[in-house]
Amino acid sequence: MRHSRYVWLLGLSLFCLITILTLKTPQTVISALADPHYGNSPHETIQQFWKLMDQRQTDLARELLILPKGSLDEKEFIMWETRLNKDPMLSLQKVQFMNSDIGPSQSSIVRVYWTSSIQNVQFVTFSINLIQTENGWHIKGFKQINDLSS
Repeated sequence: MRHSRYVWLLGLSLFCLITILTLKTPQTVISALADPHYGNSPHETIQQFWKLMDQRQTDLARELLILPKGSLDEKEFIMWETRLNKDPMLSLQKVQFMNSDIGPSQSSIVRVYWTSSIQNVQFVTFSINLIQTENGWHIKGFKQINDLSS
């Protein structure tokens, strides 16, 4: 009886391991374990990006970007980096995805809500384009669609 429990436990463990490896490649599993901000999906990557921006870890947020030097997208990121570093009271309230499913174009419309102790809730809408690389999802386009509104 004792040996059958071990056989069942071993069988269940092998089943779980095989299931994980068939659903995700070993590189994806290892990368996700080694790099905590590795995104398995475009939504997770966008949420992680804004979480890092809120924590003022802009150097880590920059690692999620693939933007050409001197492009308007890079200038937009630098503008937000400066704005967040100048205003320590500004904090992320929530990230809302305006389109429920990211299609083959890999772009998403995202509304980011900010709050501050001296201002009401503000939101900004962004168009964010993503690309999947061997290291996970990265943001390749970052454009603000509207200005800060109350």
